[in-house]
Amino acid sequence: MFERTTIEDSAVVKFPGNDEDFDFWDSLSTQPVVTNNDALHGLLLLNDGKDDCETYECRYQAAVDKGWFDGSWNGMPPTNASAKVGWMAVAGCQILDIQGGLTMQVWGDSPRYCSRELTFMGILPSVTENEALSGLEFTAFVDNIEDRQRFDAAAEARKRLEEQKKASRWQNDAKRNSKVVTPMETNPVAGPEPSSGDTPSSEGEGTSSAQDVNPGSSQ
Repeated sequence: MFERTTIEDSAVVKFPGNDEDFDFWDSLSTQPVVTNNDALHGLLLLNDGKDDCETYECRYQAAVDKGWFDGSWNGMPPTNASAKVGWMAVAGCQILDIQGGLTMQVWGDSPRYCSRELTFMGILPSVTENEALSGLEFTAFVDNIEDRQRFDAAAEARKRLEEQKKASRWQNDAKRNSKVVTPMETNPVAGPEPSSGDTPSSEGEGTSSAQDVNPGSSQ
């Protein structure tokens, strides 16, 4: 059983505003542990880009709505107590949309299996679901999630580019094949031109000219 450390004047208490996020992260990195209130504020900033909640209860309800907690108010962890790795790992899996292995697919995003999955991926340090993170470890955890998001976005962009290239090659191949199968000229192919001696009109014209000259000469 892990004893929870408590911090009354944690980073989110001193810097709760959205415009104070830099001060929040700087202050948090010096704390011996990250509290539940700190962790919720930080993860909401990561996921939504902001945290409009003014109370811990509001942050907890926002986390419930996102699936980070099961929604039991009896299970709401103490505000200023050190946050368990387990629920933070569940939040990380939800943010990254990690499906995991067969166990996670069967049992869902449980604190234990999410902790193991994120540790395997190098996003979390090697800790159990009931342990706590220091403030610096938590900031590294958030940074790792952001790095993974950027990596996934880059991989998705490359995938779309490869699909576009493949579609373009297919279209070009289809055009080339259509040129081979379908003649460019729709008119029948003309045969060899007849010689002057074989042309009937030439003989007729010659005969007619001769006939026209003979009557004149006899006169």
